[in-house]
Amino acid sequence: MSKDRIRVLHVVQHASLGGATLMAMTLAERLDPQRYDVTLAVGREAGPEGDLTGEMRERGLQVTTLANLGRPLRPWQDMLAAWELSRLIGSMRPTIVHTHGSKPKLLVPLATQVAQTPITVAHIWGWEWQPATNFAARYAFMAESRLVAEPYDALISCSRAMRDEGLRRGIGTPEQYEVIYPSINHERFRPPSDAERAEARAELGLPQDVTVVGSVMRMAPQKDPMLLVHAAALVEVLMPGVHWVIVGGGPLEQRVRRRVQQIGLAERVVLTGPRRDVPRVLAACDLFALSSAWEPFGIVYLEAQAMGLPVVGTDVNGASEAVADGKTGLLVPPGEYAPLAAAIMRIAGDPDLAARMGAAGIEHARQFTEQRFAGEVAALYDRLLGEHGADVQR
Repeated sequence: MSKDRIRVLHVVQHASLGGATLMAMTLAERLDPQRYDVTLAVGREAGPEGDLTGEMRERGLQVTTLANLGRPLRPWQDMLAAWELSRLIGSMRPTIVHTHGSKPKLLVPLATQVAQTPITVAHIWGWEWQPATNFAARYAFMAESRLVAEPYDALISCSRAMRDEGLRRGIGTPEQYEVIYPSINHERFRPPSDAERAEARAELGLPQDVTVVGSVMRMAPQKDPMLLVHAAALVEVLMPGVHWVIVGGGPLEQRVRRRVQQIGLAERVVLTGPRRDVPRVLAACDLFALSSAWEPFGIVYLEAQAMGLPVVGTDVNGASEAVADGKTGLLVPPGEYAPLAAAIMRIAGDPDLAARMGAAGIEHARQFTEQRFAGEVAALYDRLLGEHGADVQR
């Protein structure tokens, strides 16, 4: 292998705020710079969640944008994006191409037919068929995933649940999969002081002496934000006076805002829109809740637990790997607002239980460090480099 640094290209389908994008940025920062020369290639599109391209550059990361790479399926633009990728790979000549998201996973095998690269890795942050609304779309996405997975040297799954789901659907082989849990920044997400809690509540216009439930989500069908709003309405009936802070933007944001107004919760629910100072907002909260319809893992659960918050969520996919049900929080069936509200009220009404779960959550979250995440990815790279041997010579 060359004595030069190993060139790694991470391909991210969009620059919008989200878990996959943030984890790609973490790897670009945390992989040993003495060993790896890392570039991020990101789609130009950014939605209402916020654009992270500027932040990437401010953090000193090497970034290139791909004009035609985006989230929706658009055959003509997708072919142009594959061509852009092939040109980038041909000029950069990376040893490893590592994809994040469904679209890059689809396009990289096409691009590397033109500009070959020794090692390709696909990071699975969710399966393409999960958002599908009909059988035909689900079937088509499953067939596409089976075909696309075959040429990859490794498939990194963010949870055991995602790996097992892929294998059940005939996607890839057991030997291709590596389960590597994501990470959080423990310098940012830590238990707040009393002063920080009071300042955060004052900034958000929240009373100092009430129970505050926080949530952070992309307001899209995956997170089912309307379910959380309906749970809040039930809590208001049965346990009046609870306040709510919901952080995030997305395609359902305006519907959520209208619904909050319609059911008379405007004085109880603060909708902040997208924010990058999530720890500041969570510092104002007593517990955390999420209403996901599906959840490949749930990084935000770890962030809340690291701050000492007991959590309530839906028992879907990898959520049980992020939350120790009954110890750091409570998981309830998805799609039903009554069990979600009941779990929130159970914790809110039992300070001792909330304190025990909060303390257990801090301990649970400590294992999900950025150093561990980057180290496990680097170990996988080393194994693949060893397996390819002379094929990675430049």
